[in-house]
Amino acid sequence: SAPTTTAAQITYQRFFPRYLRLGGMSGTLREAAHELRVAYDCGVSGVALGTPNRRRWLGERTFASTPLKWNAVVARVQEMVRLGRPVLVGTDSVAASQQLSARLTSAGIEHQVLNALQDADEAARIARAGQRGVVTVATNMAGRGTDISLDDGVAVLGGLHVIACMRNRSRRIDRQLIGRCARHGDPGSAERVVCLDDALLVRRWPAGLRRAAAACARAGRVPTAIARPLFSLAQRASEWAERQQRRNLRLADRQVGDLYGFAGRTE
Repeated sequence: SAPTTTAAQITYQRFFPRYLRLGGMSGTLREAAHELRVAYDCGVSGVALGTPNRRRWLGERTFASTPLKWNAVVARVQEMVRLGRPVLVGTDSVAASQQLSARLTSAGIEHQVLNALQDADEAARIARAGQRGVVTVATNMAGRGTDISLDDGVAVLGGLHVIACMRNRSRRIDRQLIGRCARHGDPGSAERVVCLDDALLVRRWPAGLRRAAAACARAGRVPTAIARPLFSLAQRASEWAERQQRRNLRLADRQVGDLYGFAGRTE
């Protein structure tokens, strides 16, 4: 289509309250409950699951470097493919998805990539993601809000297995990825494979601290007692910084009437 020109801009915090009735539904609202109350005067209520949750959490493994992490991911994918289970591997960027795709290709593992470069046939790729032995490498944004339906016989094998290759800036985004498996009462499992070179740690911790943590690694794997605090504190610091940015934006919205209006509010 022809290029477009922005005629006006408005923040979400000013746009959504214009509706007479405001509501929504999501499986990951717990972390945002306070902001929803402050920004939109909306409370959050939990709804019981219609069927028991059959998701198995296999834990988190931390490696000293990115190559070791990719080796561990490829090994786990090979294991799941041998079992006939579909695998969804989540990455935090298009570049990371391409790096992993190259490693899977080198290992002789057939797979499909779902990122911003495959938007034309995204629906078709998602439809195949639940078939027996299919491996899908996806970014966080690709295919969000869609269910991955399991093929016949896959549930008996254990369902979809999700491998998260990072911790995101927000725990809510982490849960969105892990929640791709074991939906609607289906079986499924999830795990997280990270490393000290991940962007979250690089942004928040100095290189010297990360090198000291890497020195404690055994066979390339960093002990959980060391890795978990590093990731948890970095993640919470990122969440706090983003909350502050949104808070400042709300304050600026409240002042816009006085700043730009001749008298009273601008709207």
